[in-house]
Amino acid sequence: MNLTFLGFLARAGILISAIITLGLNAKFLTITGWNNELLGYIIAIAVFSLVACLVPPYPNFLYDLFWALAASISALFALVIQFVDSGCYGVRPDNGVNCAVYKAGTAFTFLVALGWIASTFLVRLDIQGAADEKDAQKADRKDGGKPVKKKKKIKFRIIYAAPAFANYLIDNIAIPEVEVTLLNPTNDSIQFSVLSNIRVPDAMSVTFNSMRAQFFRPETRDDPIPFATIHLPKLKFPANEKITLVNQSLTLGDVDQFAALVEDVAYNSVFSVAAQANAKIGVGTLTTKVDLVEVVSFSGFNNFTDIQINKIGIMPPDEQDNNIYAEVVIFNPAPITVTLVRPPLALSSSNHVTDLTTSQGEVTLSILLANLPVGQATIPIANVTPGNNTFTINANLNTPVIQENIQEIIESQIPYLRDGNTTLTATGLSVVYNGQHLEYWEKALQAIRISITRPVREIVAMVMDSSGGEGLDSVVVGNLVDRILEMAGGLGEDENEDGYTEGLGRLVLRLLTLLGVL
Repeated sequence: MNLTFLGFLARAGILISAIITLGLNAKFLTITGWNNELLGYIIAIAVFSLVACLVPPYPNFLYDLFWALAASISALFALVIQFVDSGCYGVRPDNGVNCAVYKAGTAFTFLVALGWIASTFLVRLDIQGAADEKDAQKADRKDGGKPVKKKKKIKFRIIYAAPAFANYLIDNIAIPEVEVTLLNPTNDSIQFSVLSNIRVPDAMSVTFNSMRAQFFRPETRDDPIPFATIHLPKLKFPANEKITLVNQSLTLGDVDQFAALVEDVAYNSVFSVAAQANAKIGVGTLTTKVDLVEVVSFSGFNNFTDIQINKIGIMPPDEQDNNIYAEVVIFNPAPITVTLVRPPLALSSSNHVTDLTTSQGEVTLSILLANLPVGQATIPIANVTPGNNTFTINANLNTPVIQENIQEIIESQIPYLRDGNTTLTATGLSVVYNGQHLEYWEKALQAIRISITRPVREIVAMVMDSSGGEGLDSVVVGNLVDRILEMAGGLGEDENEDGYTEGLGRLVLRLLTLLGVL
């Protein structure tokens, strides 16, 4: 079988593979967003290959080498698209085209590249064979048939712009969904784990050399002020293994920036975090350096508009004089789990349990009415997970403070009472974990205020239900609530409020005392 005939076979393979590649990638183009440039390149090479492969094979090494290089880059792009745009490796959810179709598109793109490489190799052999034959003829004429030393083969090295291409991918691909867990906080650091569904592609491995990354608010991007820094060890992930970070340490930085970030999370529907790192990444045998600056956005708490109150009741005072309990549901929209629980200690070497207690964190809030601290509420924090989280709150109100400032409190409540509602505000006071005050976290939580507004009748009904109907006259309580709301609703803006607020204040104090709140 001569080289020319093999060259025709290579051309035929290129023709068939290019036609299939063109059809599959044209389909991908209709459902993709960010990677149109890569798909456009693949489609363009497939179209040009259809024309170029019709040229009969002849000894023109540069012609075939050009198309071999162009098609090889196209194959690399196809592999990248298969990784970042399909559901094959967990980077993106299913987009309507299954993994097998993506893999087929990649396979035929590689076949185009292999066809051109084979054609280049055959042309090289043809040229080399002709040169060897010519050298042999010269040797026979000049040296009487003495062997001639073979010329050294020229090695071609292809230099890819790997760092620039890696930065392009990072800047353009969508950030995949991840699950972040924060645990064991201190005033200096916090442990974290990052879990994702991203798997290393088949027959490859990914290596991250040790690196340092810093996190900051995007507002300080021109001159970053890190609120946290991490130092990661060298990590290697074999084929098909999920890329995760487990039990790494996050070193806390500028407390004011962290407090500002907490405000962003609390008050906005979307908040952003910027990251900067110089990473050396190895994919298979290719290693490249990447200068990473990425901004990631998550859903925020949007001023805690989704807080639900399931229960409010009165209980006998505990050791902290708490006589009010409540069960609230807070929706966490971010994919972040915060754990303030330390697992029980393991068995000692003598197989005796050294400690079966589980230390947990507590957040203490200051309750505000008319911007005055009128009580405290304590929330035991175990796990704050994505989605709905139910918390039990124990609280107490400072009776003397409320009595002394009742007129000012009523004045602040009148706009809500007119609509049959009441409101209160809470702000962070202290954070304790494992018996230690976390001043870093306290300053952050003191920067936010959470307001809750609910119908007066709903709140009173919950308190009445908690007593089981014992010790409270529902008729008396109902009449008192009606008088308070009627008086507040009848208050005109042009009327003298002093008399009304004084009368309302007496009625409200009587209601709170009757319910057992004060």
